[in-house]
Amino acid sequence: MTTPTLRPDLLAIAGLVPAGATLLDLGCGDGSLLDYLRREKGVRGRGIELSEAGVLACVRRGLSVRQGNLQEG
Repeated sequence: MTTPTLRPDLLAIAGLVPAGATLLDLGCGDGSLLDYLRREKGVRGRGIELSEAGVLACVRRGLSVRQGNLQEG
């Protein structure tokens, strides 16, 4: 099984996150960054995403995600 390629901008962000960190990914989209950090750096995290499609993609990856609008608090 091959590891999917992460977008260059997300790789740059991933480089800033220390191994074993705990984080909250706001606007996590399909969860690709959070999934990468979990697998490659042992990060514990949760995502928040507005779109139903993004939330479903995260759930398919086995990520902890909540659907919500950040502007509503």
